[in-house]
Amino acid sequence: MTDNNLIRITGLWKSQTKAGETMLSGAVSATSRLLILPNNKKERESDPDYIAFLTPAEKREGQEAKRAGGL
Repeated sequence: MTDNNLIRITGLWKSQTKAGETMLSGAVSATSRLLILPNNKKERESDPDYIAFLTPAEKREGQEAKRAGGL
C-alpha cells in the first residue's frame, strides 16, 4: 500500500480518560468527533483491542454566537 491509496479522515490526539487510560480523539466534521477507547470488556483473544465511537462535537464557548452572527 502506498500513500496514494490512503484517504485521510482526521488527525487524532492522545489524552487520558478519567480512569487514566489512553484514548485517541479527533474531529471528523464540525458536528462530530471520532473517539477511540481501549476495549475494557475484552473476553476473547478475537475481541478487538480498541473500539471507535462517533460522538457529537463539543460546543465551544462563543461558537453559537459566531454562527448566529453569520446568518
